[in-house]
Amino acid sequence: MAQVRIQDLLSDGEINYLSGRKLCVQKCLVKNNIPCTLSKVPNIAILGSGGGERAMVGLLGSLSQMGEQGLLDAALYMSGVSGSTWCMASLYEKANWSSDMEYIKVVAERLGHGSVSLKDRVLHLIGYYRANANFSLTDVWSALVVPAIVKKIDKSTLSNYQTCHDKDPYPIYTVINQDCKYEHLQRETFFELTPHEAGYTLAGAFVETAYFGSIFNKGVLTKPKPEMDMTYLQGLCGSALADKEVILKILKEWLEGGENMKALKDHKGVQLLSTVVDLQLCQYTGCDPAPLLQTTNELLLGKMGLDGSMLQLNFDGKNSADQNKQIQTVTSAASKFFFEWNKDLVDLEVREELDVFVKTLDKVTEKSPDKLVGGGSKVGELLKKFIDRVEKEAVALQSHAGPRLILQVLELYYGIHREEDWTHLVVELNTLLKGKKTVSGSDLMINEDEWLEADLNSRKKLAHGLSLEICKSFWSWFPDLKNAIWDYIVKKIMQFLEWLLKYWIWGTNYNYLHRMNAPHIDKRLLQSETTHFEDAGLLVNSPYMSALRHEREIDLIISFDFSAGNPMETLTETAEECKDLDISFPKIQYTKSDVSSPKGFYVFKGLKKAPTVIHIPLFNVDNCGSKLEDYRKKYGTFQGAYSPEMIEDLIKKAGENVLNNKETLLGVIKDIIEQK
Repeated sequence: MAQVRIQDLLSDGEINYLSGRKLCVQKCLVKNNIPCTLSKVPNIAILGSGGGERAMVGLLGSLSQMGEQGLLDAALYMSGVSGSTWCMASLYEKANWSSDMEYIKVVAERLGHGSVSLKDRVLHLIGYYRANANFSLTDVWSALVVPAIVKKIDKSTLSNYQTCHDKDPYPIYTVINQDCKYEHLQRETFFELTPHEAGYTLAGAFVETAYFGSIFNKGVLTKPKPEMDMTYLQGLCGSALADKEVILKILKEWLEGGENMKALKDHKGVQLLSTVVDLQLCQYTGCDPAPLLQTTNELLLGKMGLDGSMLQLNFDGKNSADQNKQIQTVTSAASKFFFEWNKDLVDLEVREELDVFVKTLDKVTEKSPDKLVGGGSKVGELLKKFIDRVEKEAVALQSHAGPRLILQVLELYYGIHREEDWTHLVVELNTLLKGKKTVSGSDLMINEDEWLEADLNSRKKLAHGLSLEICKSFWSWFPDLKNAIWDYIVKKIMQFLEWLLKYWIWGTNYNYLHRMNAPHIDKRLLQSETTHFEDAGLLVNSPYMSALRHEREIDLIISFDFSAGNPMETLTETAEECKDLDISFPKIQYTKSDVSSPKGFYVFKGLKKAPTVIHIPLFNVDNCGSKLEDYRKKYGTFQGAYSPEMIEDLIKKAGENVLNNKETLLGVIKDIIEQK
């Protein structure tokens, strides 16, 4: 009977795998004129950051060139976040892929020219719906969107890797526990999945990968569930890229292009679903929903909402926020009462597909900004109360920068709620933030160019992160304001901002630690029957913690960084996390020019127990020259699928970072062996 393992030890499966892999590493080093005994073979981990398709293709190019240069077999581990896990999944689909560099070309060809039909994606979603009692938006994203990006539905499972990859680096996929992140349980937040075990990287609580998602009670398996497939795992790891608009557009395509749905295009119930999706899309595309009113109201005639009142849309004299509330009310009712309103569809063969469709629509739209929060106040009302309270308390302080800063934070989110343009607030915030440092000592500003180029979803994330940092640093900036009233205001704003990102429920999974006796694990993690996982890039956009797990005794980290924005950010964020968690990490120092015009290769030497870190930003002055900004703009995180020409160019550009620095890399490895 499977049981939870509470130990700060590697699994037997991983240990056995590594013993064979180390022989490959030793042979690789000898071929590169670095002779060493088996006992002195360095433990080297390759890391791939997040970054959507840019990360997937970038890692593909980096690994291809490492293979061409005879360096790939030097790696003991390979760990990824978000988009890099898509690359890993594509490669590990083939046994011992690292011995066949031609396979990378096969994957690249698939990305450039392959496709997965909507029919196949819908069928896969239906399969998830049947099998997963914890059906969530991760199922939707994984089945409908991820295959369209990676051009593949992979039904294999991670535990299948146990016996067919004895010549490849040991793979580690990383996510974070969303609940632990919001509870500020740092040690319990980081989570990893390997072919043998899934578990909490730093907290030391693991379960066999084949049983991750099954039901446990007090650490003992009570009800096995099917293991998630690799398509779902890719969706889980890459959920930071999820976008409501993208999913809604696919739902529209499903209604118009799905074989079963097309046959029902004249049915009033299906027409209502189509109109509701159009209304929802208007909130993202900026189109005027008014022309849809007559059609919607005709289809709603005689139908009642969740509160028992007659459903009709009336936008006369209503602002966009009030219009959106009405749209949400109609959407919720149309989802929940679909079969009650359309009893003639209940017994049709298409019933299950319709059921999955309306459940998906409900999942995508159920967590609206109008969800009731503490005290029964709606978000907009809550924001107004905060703003009024701050303005009232700020009157006596006149021009004090502290209240002005808090007001700007609240105005920023009030603008988000009302879907208004709040770009001007960025300039005002930056003026107030000039010269101020975060608790970790870094500058706190929004790059105005990055802001202007970002889409709505990205702007919200930037605003959220900035606002939380302001609240964290508030008292160090304004100690003269320390009193009960301002302490209350700042705490409430922090709670609100953290709640704001919980609109969608992602990665719902049975909690295998439920009711366990594990004194060293925070009891909040032991109490819930289910828990939630999400893209690790939402915390730190590179999987450093998996390599810093002390049992792995990593000597050298080779970090390929495909992040947008500050190319040194993952380093500083990891250093801050390590400081908080008392984990050894190299001292990170760099200049302003390293941010604006990074080099292609950095070495941060480890001291004592800390590993040495090689940091390789994707786009840099070495491989891009004067076209650095052009490449950054060309390969966005949230843009559509890359063309075959873009994929070929990006693979080449990423590979140059390896080709240009081969000898330097080998020199670092030599130094590490000499020190062992």
